[in-house]
Amino acid sequence: MYFTLAVSAVTAEECAMLADRAKIADPAVMPVPGPPSVVWRAGDGHAAMLRWGGAPGDELVLGTSLAAGGGLADASAGIPVTSHAGTIWAGFDTPGGSHAPVYARTSLTRVDPVYVAEVPGGVILSDRATWAAWTARRLGHHDPMHLCALLNLGFPVGSVTPFRKVSALPPATTLHVLSGTLSGTTTPLRSPVTPADPDAAHRNPDAIRNSRGVIQPYTGHGLNVQAATAANALVAAVAPLREAGVPVEVSLTGGKDSRLVIAAMIAAGVPVRARTHGFPDHPDVVIAAEIARRLGIEHEVRMPAAPGEEIDVLGRIRATVLVADGMLSAFENVGRPDPQPSASVTAGGHGGELLRGGYAETAAGRLAVASPHGLRTAIEPARRAARAAELLRRLTTRHLGLLRRGTAASYLVSLAPWSAALARGPLQALDDFYLVNRAGRWSAAARQAYLIRESLIQPLFDERVVLAARAVPIADRVSGGLSRAVLAELCPALLDVPLAGKAPARAVTAGSEPGGRTPLAAAPATGGGGGPTPDGGAAKDAAAGGPSASFDWRRDYGEEVASFLRDYILDQGTSSGLFDVISRSAADRLLAAPHADPSAVWALATLACLVSGDYRNARTPSSLLSVT
Repeated sequence: MYFTLAVSAVTAEECAMLADRAKIADPAVMPVPGPPSVVWRAGDGHAAMLRWGGAPGDELVLGTSLAAGGGLADASAGIPVTSHAGTIWAGFDTPGGSHAPVYARTSLTRVDPVYVAEVPGGVILSDRATWAAWTARRLGHHDPMHLCALLNLGFPVGSVTPFRKVSALPPATTLHVLSGTLSGTTTPLRSPVTPADPDAAHRNPDAIRNSRGVIQPYTGHGLNVQAATAANALVAAVAPLREAGVPVEVSLTGGKDSRLVIAAMIAAGVPVRARTHGFPDHPDVVIAAEIARRLGIEHEVRMPAAPGEEIDVLGRIRATVLVADGMLSAFENVGRPDPQPSASVTAGGHGGELLRGGYAETAAGRLAVASPHGLRTAIEPARRAARAAELLRRLTTRHLGLLRRGTAASYLVSLAPWSAALARGPLQALDDFYLVNRAGRWSAAARQAYLIRESLIQPLFDERVVLAARAVPIADRVSGGLSRAVLAELCPALLDVPLAGKAPARAVTAGSEPGGRTPLAAAPATGGGGGPTPDGGAAKDAAAGGPSASFDWRRDYGEEVASFLRDYILDQGTSSGLFDVISRSAADRLLAAPHADPSAVWALATLACLVSGDYRNARTPSSLLSVT
């Protein structure tokens, strides 16, 4: 993994100054070792690109495609002039001159982010917000709106970052920067899509297995055809992994989405093995084992922390801010800086909610599942709008009482466009909110954390898959009909394997025959893809089963961890100005033992670490604490 920063300026002198500033960034604010180097300069000196981390040849190993950006190859350095994900690249010199533009592009999901900072006389583009903020001299200028969003949602909203005037590029946007002048285009979330041949999948029964081309979604046809299109797109997204040279390790849970990914890989002829994180009696482990047995693939189970173990809580908080670019709460376990390189290629079901309408699935509720083709009558428009508005309110303002009054008012104003979208179409607004914010911000931060330690493939974020899903009527998505139909196209043998957390009347245990009838206690839904964390992330609440299966130390920590978190938040927050945004009296109530809202405590500890700059100590050893 490496990070890229590009500068474009009105003058060569300004460009050189910005590039020099980027070169002297404090290594403590970057999650992988440096030093940075300039890998390309424009002929007129008005633009330059720098790279931090990695090694020549990484582009070939990790599959970055220059075709996506048309980037230059730097002959002297021997490396392509493009970012790790192909989102930022250098253009060719203009005909008859020496002016070379710099480009950036985000996908519809923008899970590979681009950050922009405009400074007097220049523009900075980077796939690392902290590096852009350093170069723009804004590292200590924290955006209160980001603090509000992280405290309430656990991830940023819209284009905000931890740093003022450093913004995330919107979805499906292309930027062109020439001599410090920026221009760009943005594609609407629901842009027109040209239908493909609606009968192609039925004329070619091997289309699912053999397709590797770009597949446009069908429109105006039945769910089975739409599902075939989405299945084709998913297989096309994973088909290149046949050349990986090693079996792909799939994070398999008991949910809906990881089974889709593993079924697509098997359909595409990709060698796979499965792993599941959890205690042996956790429903995820039990059901994943059954899926692996039916598919005839290797399955490994990895154990989380158990009662009585010790955890490096301070190290976790610091590392989360550093590794996730200040975008996620330390409730998530995103790993540590400078990880040992891994030769494995991994994949998971992240993003599968996009097939099911994102947050709209929750707003539609059980009535949509009970009557998938009668959604309009099952939930009358007024009730649907009320459910959607309440869900968005809970998502975005659950900890509003922790904010100071003026900051809270500004934060609510920033959410006004989503309230207007709800009035136009409640379920569609929640679908878009998920795509723009949950996928485009939370998943983007988690993905960056993943990528510094492993080669991660997330096929359900593939733009072809997302376009195919969003062409399907929302009723067929929120009911789970599209997900089931795609699975039927890929692997019908998995259709009767229950979902962890969905409380089916009958279920199976590992080793039982297909269609077995051993009851399985219900557990909360995992969403298939899970979180970015080895210990399950936000997707894992308490689980059913024995005492070990239900233990989640992030929520069930004892007095030692509670006391540490309280002292850390108050110490770091008081010295950093955190309580200019957060109400000190509300924080005191939140931190009174025992902690009634651990997720808010973790978010507050993360913010204290961010605004104080304590994350620069992420590589410094710290003491272990008992979790009970």
